[in-house]
Amino acid sequence: MNIEKELAKRLINDGESVNRQESYSREINFYELVASGRTASLEDNLKDFGNVQKLGKLSSNELQNVKYHAVILAAMVSRFCIESGMEISVAYTLSDIYIELIDVATSINEVNDLQKDLLRAYCQRMNEQAKSKVVSRHIVMTIDYIRSHIQESLTVESIADSLSLNSSYLSKLFKQEMGITLSRYIRNQKIDVACSMLRHLDESSLSIANYLGFSSQSHFIQVFKKTMGITPEDYRRKNYHQSWMKGENN
Repeated sequence: MNIEKELAKRLINDGESVNRQESYSREINFYELVASGRTASLEDNLKDFGNVQKLGKLSSNELQNVKYHAVILAAMVSRFCIESGMEISVAYTLSDIYIELIDVATSINEVNDLQKDLLRAYCQRMNEQAKSKVVSRHIVMTIDYIRSHIQESLTVESIADSLSLNSSYLSKLFKQEMGITLSRYIRNQKIDVACSMLRHLDESSLSIANYLGFSSQSHFIQVFKKTMGITPEDYRRKNYHQSWMKGENN
């Protein structure tokens, strides 16, 4: 097969570019949710997991095609989690276990269930990792709340009110146990998500600002630059589609 000719032919005949872009964006959202340990948000996104997947053709055998995509998912999720701090040996071993299970699966439904279990397994580990240094129940609840409501406009007062806590008490306790202020932690979590979106998606700064609950695009850019030292677009130019691949080349 002449690869270049086949590539040109398929690109010309590809009438599903929009669907593929939407599918890609959904996949990246899954990876981001998992790597950030947002278990509640992940569950919401898993409800229609098998129904919304738009899979490219990697095999003429339908079951084998789904398996190939499941293996890709396992590989990508493991890399996103490594990038977010999961121990490399744990991430790869967990991936190996699920790939072995996928390999012997006998139905598409079984493969889809395994993919959901894989996403939950990684997400739960990332969630627990984020809370591993936390002592008090109130701070655990606070971190869970932030991760589950990262798209909202979060403040110390709104979080404290939602958890039925005194805002001054929560601020003091958070700084004592986490080593940074609650406001800075919220900001850092939002910027972490923004960085992931800039690395892997084509969303504009305005879309990201709206998604993460910033008051305006200019406010998002200001906070991002203060945190990262460069603008969102400069960050994208330097890191777009490169982060997890860099890790493999080291």
